[in-house]
Amino acid sequence: METKYKLETPQWDLSRCSEEVYEPSEDSFLLLDALEEDLPLIGNLNPALILEIGSGSGIIITSLARFCKNSFCLAIDINPKACLATENTAHLNATSVSAIQGDLIHGLKLNNLVDVLIFNPPYVPSVKEEEKELIDKAWAGDIDGRSTSDRLFPHLNDLMSQKSVGYLVAIEENKPVEMCAILEKLGFQVKIIKRRNIIGEKLSIIRFMKGIK
Repeated sequence: METKYKLETPQWDLSRCSEEVYEPSEDSFLLLDALEEDLPLIGNLNPALILEIGSGSGIIITSLARFCKNSFCLAIDINPKACLATENTAHLNATSVSAIQGDLIHGLKLNNLVDVLIFNPPYVPSVKEEEKELIDKAWAGDIDGRSTSDRLFPHLNDLMSQKSVGYLVAIEENKPVEMCAILEKLGFQVKIIKRRNIIGEKLSIIRFMKGIK
């Protein structure tokens, strides 16, 4: 799908927290590619609120903040260093993102307010013994790599607005087809819009929408 819109990859600088926040990688860039192809859809939504859960370096929410200049962009991450990195990335790219520390959406009152949701969860299968540092929460997703996504799914209908779209990163071990079925049961239109094989991983980007034809 070709689009005349471009989503520029933001500048970032993690020199002050390189051991505590992951550098953007193949999953981040695949997500940016998917969002760029969907910019006409996102632009037509004219989103009031864009939320990224687990913002890490902040390049994803910053790229959307630069495109959706009238949107309020909110990032949440369990790692306080990632929150600082996200706000710094936004500053480096002359835009604004509000970042708060938190676990998923706990404590946030966003009842049906989110127009665009971005979620690149910790998706690597792991065991608790591997999660020794806070940075490990950025990748460790329990036995099938699905624990964080599965925790979010029951809240989506209360979170998303009447016309909204969400993007979720998954790998083959997460069973993306099964994840799509869960989202469909929740009433969303669901499609895997991007796939890419990299060394050791088969990445997918799942899009889920409601109220959009």
